Amino acid sequence: MTPLPAADLDLARMVGLRLCHDLSGVVGTIANALDMVNGGGEAASLAHDAAEVLRRRLVLWRALLGGQGGATLAETLALLDGQLAGGRARGETGTLDPALRLPEAIVPVVLAAMLVGGEALPRGGCVRLAGDPSRELAVWPEGQRAAWPPSLIRALAGEMPPEPMGRDVTIILLCRIAAAAGVGLSIAMPPGQETGPLMLTLS
Repeated sequence: MTPLPAADLDLARMVGLRLCHDLSGVVGTIANALDMVNGGGEAASLAHDAAEVLRRRLVLWRALLGGQGGATLAETLALLDGQLAGGRARGETGTLDPALRLPEAIVPVVLAAMLVGGEALPRGGCVRLAGDPSRELAVWPEGQRAAWPPSLIRALAGEMPPEPMGRDVTIILLCRIAAAAGVGLSIAMPPGQETGPLMLTLS
């Protein structure tokens, strides 16, 4: 995998953060206006729900782009509420302490890895996070027909899609920000299992 120059990654992040900031302001204005509509009926309710979904998506992407500081495990997981597998999957951290604080550089990597885990669940399920946050974390999808996207397997082998589309964008983002944060990515495939955990090895 060819590393993305740091300057290019920083520029992409700045542009993305600015877009998230500008769009969040517009979405907030729309939501406030909808709150003031009396008797709007079903149409107004649907519009308000859509504005809230968009607001949450923008907050998530702002965190994915980094530069937002560290966060607790609970705060990080809350950003993924309703975002995994189109809302059909949930995030689980098992015995990990929800108050555990993740470093600023690791938060986007964990978020992106969990989102890719959601992409591995076509029929929904659960994306689990476990391990030692100071050394190595494991992310794995559990659910019917769970399988890592083939493009992730190829990306980890150094074969990035020449014209990424759809889910490939999140996979490329994961690989780039993990490399920038010094986090190694690999898939451990236990014997007899179809889907092994995605390992995040912290340097």
